[in-house]
Formats: sequence, C-alpha cells, structure tokens
Amino acid sequence: MFKIIVFVGLLMVPTLPVAERDRISFSAKYTIPIVPVGPTTFEVIEADGAGGTQLWCAGGIFTRRVLGVERGNLTVKNVRGPSQMVLGRKAVTFTTDIVPGAKKSYSEGVRTAGKTMSIAHANALCDPDVIGNLKIRLPNGQLVYR
Repeated sequence: MFKIIVFVGLLMVPTLPVAERDRISFSAKYTIPIVPVGPTTFEVIEADGAGGTQLWCAGGIFTRRVLGVERGNLTVKNVRGPSQMVLGRKAVTFTTDIVPGAKKSYSEGVRTAGKTMSIAHANALCDPDVIGNLKIRLPNGQLVYR
C-alpha cells in the first residue's frame, strides 16, 4: 500500500509546475491596438502574445464602446496577416457590415475570412478569468476597458 501512495505522489509532482504556469497565464495583461479603417471596419493589431480569443474580445469591446454598436455581428473581413495600417505588424480586420457568404462560428480562430460571431458572443469572450485583463489602445493613445 505504501508503494502505491509513493507512486501516486511521484506522479503528481511533475504536474505542479504546469498548474502554476496555467494559473499565472490567467493573470496575463493585454493592451491591443485597434486602428479604424472606415466607419464600420477596423484592424485589431496583435500585441502582447494575444491569440484569437483576445482579438475577438478586443473587437467586441471596440464595437460596443467606440462604435456604439450593441447588436449584430462581427465578421473577419481580412484574416490574420500583415497589417494594412501599421507597418511590420500582424492584424485581423473586422467589420460590422453584412458580408456575403459569411458563416456563423463559435470558435475564436481568425484565419478564415467571413467567420462571423455575434457582438454579444465576442464580448462574452472577455472574461478575465479566462483570458486575463484586456484593454484596447486607440490611435490617439486613449485606453478603452471592458
């Protein structure tokens, strides 16, 4: 019996650093620049190691807080790639316009043009317990929080 307890204890030791690492990742802080391209279209610039979830969240925050749009959809117009607005950076272009052939999605990927998510869903991705703390920076330097 003692050997089994020791064996199980030894199996748990390597998982402790992983658990600690994951806990720390939830406290991550992201400041994501957003550059308007037009009245309903904007680029979300990758920053601070943000992934698709953070980019959709930032798009949702911008849509609600800056554009004043509460309902409707957010659509990937241009997939993750070189920014059109900021030289040397990667970005995703989102729009609130209706995009022909757009498809509803519940995944947070940003590599498929026409992927659409409701603005409410994009904002729901902003849970700080899941993605960490996120704020967006506008071209004038203003910070916008959820």
